[in-house]
Amino acid sequence: MFDQLALLGTGLVNTFDPLNFSMILVGLVIGVLAGALPGITMLNAIVLVLPFTYLMGIVPSLLLMTSVYCGGVFGGSITGILFNIPGDPMNVPTTWEGYQLNKKGFVSKALGMAIMCSAIGGFLSALVMTFVSPPFAKVALSFSSCEYFSVVFLGLVSVVVIGTRSIGSAFISLFIGMFLGTVGMDDIYGAVRFTFGSRIMETGISFTTVLIGLFAIGEVLDQLSVKNKGDGEIIRTRPKTTLPTLGEIWALRNTILRGLGIGTVIGAIPGTGATVASFVSYGVEKQVSKTPEKFGTGVWEGLAASETSINASTGGAMIPLLTLGIPGSGATAVMMGAFLLHGIQPGPLLFNKSPEAVYTIFVGMLVCNLIMILAGLVTAKFFSELMRVPENILCAFIITFCFLGAFALRNDMADVWFMAIFGIVGYFMRRYDLPIPPMILGIILGPLAEKYFLTTMIGAGNDFTIFFTRPISGCLIVISVALLIMPFLRGLGKKGKKAQA
Repeated sequence: MFDQLALLGTGLVNTFDPLNFSMILVGLVIGVLAGALPGITMLNAIVLVLPFTYLMGIVPSLLLMTSVYCGGVFGGSITGILFNIPGDPMNVPTTWEGYQLNKKGFVSKALGMAIMCSAIGGFLSALVMTFVSPPFAKVALSFSSCEYFSVVFLGLVSVVVIGTRSIGSAFISLFIGMFLGTVGMDDIYGAVRFTFGSRIMETGISFTTVLIGLFAIGEVLDQLSVKNKGDGEIIRTRPKTTLPTLGEIWALRNTILRGLGIGTVIGAIPGTGATVASFVSYGVEKQVSKTPEKFGTGVWEGLAASETSINASTGGAMIPLLTLGIPGSGATAVMMGAFLLHGIQPGPLLFNKSPEAVYTIFVGMLVCNLIMILAGLVTAKFFSELMRVPENILCAFIITFCFLGAFALRNDMADVWFMAIFGIVGYFMRRYDLPIPPMILGIILGPLAEKYFLTTMIGAGNDFTIFFTRPISGCLIVISVALLIMPFLRGLGKKGKKAQA
């Protein structure tokens, strides 16, 4: 214990070295901006800064990428709250509540709440990473494809029961998204599916392209189609970000703790990450709420649950990377490349060979999440200035940037066409009140569920009972079924009370 405290002290001194501290500041700015701009994802930003770390030491390199990581997972909430355009799929649940709070006139408090919950979730998960990394990683290591499928299945079920008026329409939207996720080449058998002879379709449909089209382009078309700006429209003023008081944070303490636990646990499971954590946390929060029908109309618990779990997943994802050499997300996979680039192999021996570097990273993440409050305030103010721009000009700017972002994904014009098509689809889904989030989750989690399911079936000789005989997987399946049945039971209970009345 004393050795660990001594190493933390050394890490604190190293973190405030001028070069290391400047890397934290630069990384935060890059990450928040990349996360906020549609099409320029946090992962792309980490990949882009990797070449600049060639001539650096391992500590400033990892602090730079870690800061981009922490800032990027938060940045998408800014444009989600202001313009109903999530910067990344993980920010979709934040958008559901944040944009509705914006329309109610609480945009300043919504931005402040998102910043504080992100900082709290990231800071506490970094503490968890610091003190319980080795035992925590052993639990995650015991997960096989069976448990991975159960976690993804829980994410799919969660999105079906949240934010929708009709379970039937949610299922339809979800299955359409899952079908879109099957287009292209199968990961397991290498078979080409649903391409209709087109080589363009063989690479599949990028979920980021669908996300930009449904949310960004669809929202712009919907806003431009409304001629009379009446009640319920976004208030086009220049908001000032207002941080929540301690009392307001304390009132949401249970929500924040649940988001912290879910985000850290799911983040530590390789292959899941912040997107699954965000949706699962939001879904769980709705199920435990006494007023679940209000979710999707601007509820503080929904916003806090999503933002806390997103940033809590950053600390969780670093645990298997540092202790086992297994990246927990795409971002940590790039960071692993930085380790190897400098001749360092992540894993248990890292704590013996380079303990000062490891604990500098621990302290760096703690400091990064504290400074993120200031970085979030500055970036939110910058994007808030866009609210003063005339709507036609702002919409043109958003559409232009979306086209550039879609092309930059893979330098392929097919992505631009797909984005435009799904933009039109998103517009009509809004017009006819069809739920968009289930489709997004279907195309993101559908391929993961298929891969883990087929892998499990191949390994178990098509024995379906393996999902129930393994304890962790069985518990997750039971929880998923309970979440799926709960809305129906709640509806029957309400009908019973009405009948008695």
